[in-house]
Formats: sequence, structure tokens, C-alpha cells
Amino acid sequence: MTQTPPPSMAALRDELRGFHEQIQASQDAADQALLHREAAYLALNIGETAVALTHALACLDLARACQDLNLQTKAHVAVAIVQAEGYDDLGAAEHFRHAEDLARAAGDHRGVALVAVNVSHYQMQRGEYLAAATQLGALSHPPYLGVLKQPDSAELRQVFHINYVVSAAEALMAHETQIADLESWRMRLRASAHELQLLHANQTGLTNALHLLDVLDALMRYALWQDDLPAAQQFADEFVQVSRRLGSTVMYGRALLNRSRVRARMQQWEGSIQDAEAAIAQFETGQHDLWAVRGRTALAEAYAQTQQFREAFETQREVTQQVESLYRQYHQQRALLGQITQQAREAEVRATAFAEAALQDSLTGIPNRAYAMQLLAQLHGRAQQGESSAIALVDLDHFKQVNDTSGHAAGDLVLTRVAQTLNAGVRAVDSVARFGGEEFVVILRGVTLADAQDSCERLRRVLNDLNWDDVVPGLRTSASFGLAMLDGQRDLKATLHAADKALYRAKASGRNVVRTEHHSTDRIIDLS
Repeated sequence: MTQTPPPSMAALRDELRGFHEQIQASQDAADQALLHREAAYLALNIGETAVALTHALACLDLARACQDLNLQTKAHVAVAIVQAEGYDDLGAAEHFRHAEDLARAAGDHRGVALVAVNVSHYQMQRGEYLAAATQLGALSHPPYLGVLKQPDSAELRQVFHINYVVSAAEALMAHETQIADLESWRMRLRASAHELQLLHANQTGLTNALHLLDVLDALMRYALWQDDLPAAQQFADEFVQVSRRLGSTVMYGRALLNRSRVRARMQQWEGSIQDAEAAIAQFETGQHDLWAVRGRTALAEAYAQTQQFREAFETQREVTQQVESLYRQYHQQRALLGQITQQAREAEVRATAFAEAALQDSLTGIPNRAYAMQLLAQLHGRAQQGESSAIALVDLDHFKQVNDTSGHAAGDLVLTRVAQTLNAGVRAVDSVARFGGEEFVVILRGVTLADAQDSCERLRRVLNDLNWDDVVPGLRTSASFGLAMLDGQRDLKATLHAADKALYRAKASGRNVVRTEHHSTDRIIDLS
């Protein structure tokens, strides 16, 4: 078996941060929309529902701006999936309906299939397996069958097979006598299960490594339908092992709950109870209350089967109490998601709605080091194409004395006013960020070294002449500047190192001066 282990939760969070950087770097609205869509799905995978909604709404705004019906279909589906995860069934149904209408209006068969596959997932979450399997069964006929077989539909095809195996197996186990075309269902189920068995045998074929968990879940249910309990236990055990390595409390809890179900079918009640109790502990650790309710329901049934009626009663009472709590949380969650939706639309945050807080310095209100590094990475790429820019590291002179003699409150006021002064003193295309402590960075775009020196000298004089009588009478401030060019001939780390060396020379030469990375270009400043 060729294995591709799913990434850890830490790796998924790093990947989400990577999406933020890609969104900032992209200049194309359609590309940004698709990046927001992927970020929304990734945020859901790590349990960040509010973050996911922000990205989904940004995707929808950009898709509308592009006037691309296919893109709008995908965006509405993304919003619907996030709302479904937040238990906003009405909102989810509305966006699914919009998505399907747009797809049909555009003659987009793939879009219609996309909506159907995702609606089935939404139905499965709510135990509506018969409805989900019926909807997916319609995709087994032209023109959708051809769409699923296209090379660029590999992701959609895999999710289709996963969802069909889960929904059809569960529907057949619960409603077999109600299904008229029973043999057609069985044939389609076996065909989809065969596709998943091939993916399980060669996991490098998975379009998303996280799909392995869904494949194992689906194959376990298929084995239960076939009454092949040893195979069901094998898939359940593997699900537990893989999800434990992933580090997700909800996935690990789901895997344990699945195995509890298999063990119950095998009448291994002690093991079933142990798995159910362990699953509940995982759900409670991760605050996944709905899954905890399902776990307690399974545990109560297992207690009843072993005639532990007192324990079954206590567990069922906990279920009742938790359902009441969930009912209250549902309205709170819906209100929260509604507030985020309204705020996102009113503020037109789009691509930067979530990222802004992480890229802003909380004290001064200007961008922080993370933002500066992202911008410098972009400008480094442009410098390699011939557009040079300048980096000036700015350090306040003797700032420690301000904190020591006047207090940290005065020091904070100094940092804030200096930040505002620097920000007001540069062009709209330039940027100022707090690099840390009393150090700032000024990024001057598309300038020569001489232009950069003139700008830094002007900023130096403005800082030197600031009046601080309203903060601490008699206080004076000055700053030293270390300047280097972002010319594309060396990497960003080397450029920052050059600017830092120039700043060190400015400090060593008496402070309150501008120094460049090259001695010959330094200017002698009369400080008298």
C-alpha cells in the first residue's frame, strides 16, 4: 500500500497563513477569490468557522466583482458550506439555491454537480442519508457522468464517491425496504466503493491527503452494510491510527466513535463503551458539543445493552442537558456569524478582513513586522524585474531613557506619535511599519539611492524637531537611519542585513544621522 499521511494540524495552520500571503501578493481578483475559497475550506478543517466565513464572503464579493457566473457558483457553495457548519441551515439552503440557479443559468454542468455533491455532504451531516444518496444518484447519468470523468474533476469525483458510499450504505442499512430501484443502488454503491478501495490501496492518488480519513470512514460503513465486520474493524482501527497522528480532536473523536459502533455490532460491549467514552473526552476537549451529544447517545445505548441501566439513564440525562445548551449556543453562533457577515459587507474587508489584525501593530496602529516582510518579499520580486526600492531601518535614539525617566505610558505615546509622523511623511505608495520595540522600517518604492537619502534626511529632521511639551516638557527625540537598496541582485535577508549594518554605523557615529550601506554615499549632516 502506498501511503500519503495527512498533514498535522500545525501544518494546516501554517498552510492557512500561506494563503494569506498569496492573497496579498496576487493582483488578479479571480485568483484572489479562488485563494479565499481554498482558505475558507482549510479554516473549516481546523475548526475556525468565523475565519472560514470571512474568507468565503471575500470570495463571493470578488466573484461578483468579476461578473463570472462559474466563480460565483463556487463562492455561494463555499458560503453555504460554512453556514452549514455553523448550523445556519436557512442561510446554507439559500446559498446552495443561488449556486444551483447560477450554474444552470450558465449551462455549467460541472457547477450543478458541485452543488449536488456539497448539498449531499450537508444532508449527511444531519443524518438525511436517503435524500443525499438520491441526489448523488442523479449524477450517475449524462451530462453529469461525463463531467465527473473529466481529468480536471478529480477532486469532485473523489468527494462524489466518498459521499455516495457513506450515504448509500447508511440509507440501505436503514431504509432498504423503501427503495424501489434497489439493485441500481447496490450496483452504484459497489462501483463507488471499488473506486475508494483503489484510492486506499494507492493513496498518492488522493487529491487531498485529508480525504484519506473520509475514505476510511466510507469503507468502514460499506463493510458494515456488507456485514463484513472484520473488514469494518480493520478500517475503523486504521481511521483511529491516522486521525490520532493528525492531531485533530474532532477527527480522532469521530474515529473512536466509529470504532465504538463497529464493536457494538460485534457485541464487544466493553470495547464499545471504552471507545465511546474516549470519543466524548476528545469532543469535549475540542468543544465539539454536537459530536459530544452523539457520543453520549451511543454510550447510553451501549450501557443499556449491557443492562447498566443506571449509567444509561445518567448518560441520557446528560444528553438532554447538552442539547439544551446546544440550542442556546446555536442562536449565539448564528448571531455571531450574522455579525461577521454584516461587518464584512459594511467594511468591504474582502481579502484582508481576517489578515488585518495579524498584520497591524496593536500599540501604534501602523503595520507590523509581518506586514513589512510580506511587502518586502513582493518588492524583492519586482526588484528582480528592474524596479528598485529602498529599505530604511529607523531606531529611536536613547529611547530607554524615556521609559526610565518618564514611564512606559510616556514611552508608548512617543512610539505612537513617531509612528504617525513617519507615516504622514511618506508618499502614498510608500509604507511604514513597526519592526519591534523602538525600531521602525520605512519602505520607499521605486526610488534611487539619492532619492531615498533625501527622504530619510527629511524624516530625520521632522522627528528631531517634534515638540513633546504636552507629553514631557523638555523631552527631545531623534532617530538614526540605516539605508539599503532592494535591487534584486541579492536576497532579502542580505538586504536587511546591509540596512542593519548601516544603522549600526549611524549609532556608532553619534546617532541622529542617516547612513547608507556604502560609505561613499553617506552624507555629512550638520547637527548644530
